[in-house]
Amino acid sequence: MKRLIAPVLIACLSLTVNFPSATAAVKQGALCKKAGQVSTASGIKYTCTKAGTKLVWKKGSMAKTSAPAAPVVKDFEAWSTNIDSKTLSDQAQRNFLSWVKTRAGETKNHTQLIQANPNTSRISILKKADDLGAQLFSSYFPQGSVTVIGATQSWTDEQLAKNGWVTKCDVPSMGGVTYCLDNDTRQGYVITSDLTYSASNPGADGGALLAHEYFHLVQRNLAKNPNGSQIKSGQPDMANAFPAWFVEGSADYVGFAVGALSQNATYWEGRDRMFSYAPREESIDKNAIADYEIRTCCGNNTPTYPYGVGRVATEYIVASIGFQKMLDIWSDFATSRNFETSFEKVTGISKEAFYAKFDQVRTKVGLPPVSWRLDGLVNKKIS
Repeated sequence: MKRLIAPVLIACLSLTVNFPSATAAVKQGALCKKAGQVSTASGIKYTCTKAGTKLVWKKGSMAKTSAPAAPVVKDFEAWSTNIDSKTLSDQAQRNFLSWVKTRAGETKNHTQLIQANPNTSRISILKKADDLGAQLFSSYFPQGSVTVIGATQSWTDEQLAKNGWVTKCDVPSMGGVTYCLDNDTRQGYVITSDLTYSASNPGADGGALLAHEYFHLVQRNLAKNPNGSQIKSGQPDMANAFPAWFVEGSADYVGFAVGALSQNATYWEGRDRMFSYAPREESIDKNAIADYEIRTCCGNNTPTYPYGVGRVATEYIVASIGFQKMLDIWSDFATSRNFETSFEKVTGISKEAFYAKFDQVRTKVGLPPVSWRLDGLVNKKIS
């Protein structure tokens, strides 16, 4: 399941207006040297004029200066295809931050256990991500959520067992970090090396990973689907389940957004780098979004890798309808048991209409054009 918040930036234009040069002697009736010469002082235009046998400055009207028109700030139009990466990212983050403010008064329903660890920078990063994630989401857990962050696997396993889950917390993720995640309430991490946070290289430290995996637990609790598979597998009995791009993409978006916000950083600064965590494989991110619906087995790229495309698609959803409504798709599924029904009910457009718009806008928002296609379960380059 493995896999930051950018406020809108307003460009300030500095206007330099070049006025004709003026000297201290430029004033009404003062002598000047050349008839017809024009000069401006204190915003008033003077003309050198012959008066009898003398040339003197004669005051005219206030000088007119041109100023740039005030920038026009347009409201983001839901499902617009006239956008770029920055516009999309900023609107999504504006909506996410607006939602975050509504969670300030929520009561945490969360247990956090951290073992003493010499890798203090990384532990601090994970703790901040977990603190923020719990503030935002733990009220969605009727039974409460649990995060265990250990220096050794044995201690982590022991603490998880005390909280009702017997497991080996040994899934490799990145250098110095292994993790584990149950189907209900608990996640664990073993931290064996240190790393500091870099806003331009988010995700390497583990903070975004923790928030990503925690959101998977949120998904399962909102959808009231904690014990079974929730991703389309290609099998008939899973036809109404969630697409892989939505499960992993929304977790990726939340992971990076929460990771950045917990460090007082911006999602936008690290956005390009987020794509670098995809495998170095030719087809990555090059299929139409419909090809990222199913996961056939246990790998991140079986048969396609849904994270990058899914994260950008989640930006598009959050920018268009807000973060709460993205969550509402999950909670509505608890009743409908059908992703497409819940998606259309909450978003106001069908899944097919969304796919058409997203594939139209994808190259404008950071994704490559479509050049691969699923043929059954085999991904093939389009000739």
